[in-house]
Amino acid sequence: MQKITFSRKSPRVWLLAGIISVAIIIAIMSMPEVLEPPLAKYIVKSMGSYWLIAVLIVGVIHGLKPDEHTWPITVTYGLMQRNVRGVITAVSVFASALTLVWTLMSALVGELMGLLNTSVLDPYVDIIVGITMIGIATYLVFGKHRDHHDVKTADYRLIWIHGLAAAFGGDFFIVLILTIVIVPMITTGLSFLVGFMFGFGSWLAQTIIVLAIYKGVVKSVGDWSVVAEAGRIALGILGLFMIWLGVYSFLFPND
Repeated sequence: MQKITFSRKSPRVWLLAGIISVAIIIAIMSMPEVLEPPLAKYIVKSMGSYWLIAVLIVGVIHGLKPDEHTWPITVTYGLMQRNVRGVITAVSVFASALTLVWTLMSALVGELMGLLNTSVLDPYVDIIVGITMIGIATYLVFGKHRDHHDVKTADYRLIWIHGLAAAFGGDFFIVLILTIVIVPMITTGLSFLVGFMFGFGSWLAQTIIVLAIYKGVVKSVGDWSVVAEAGRIALGILGLFMIWLGVYSFLFPND
């Protein structure tokens, strides 16, 4: 059995991971819901033929707000990257998985013109995403894979899987509502653009925020290896938080 050793930086790493986790959890829990369906519908309807830009704006709003499926999660992957290029790639992989699901679903809804109330899936999605995050964090801590100077970073394939799972939570319901509002004004064959533009806007906002946090944290700490290690620990802590959030939603559903 392989002996597990802890570096001299462990106390500093755990402290930073704790600070990152608490800050993200506070951001998620304290932020009021700013992207309610009526607001999203109003933005789209008010812009009429410029609906493509309207969906992009709604997507940017989605990416800016501290949702449990946006930058508070992608920032942990960003902190594990060695440089800005890696940060952008990590966020892009996660956001592209979200965008793929949203694009396919908006295309499907455009053809069927039905309405699926996916909000009932939120607790399940939170728990599944939480388990996924804990699994990825565990793999990064104990798994055998390539490192960057002995610092384990997130495998992009794992980020992609996490993104696919997360796509069914958060504001997935918003994408369906916007599709139903917009389809009567356009050719149904273009309905896929609703999910695509929503995801593209979310990616833009997340990239800006994650890059800003990454540069700020790395500059403040001064040691990227500490930041990367703290990032993977924070991912596991946030995974536990997501599971708790899902269980809480089961016990105390919002009516």
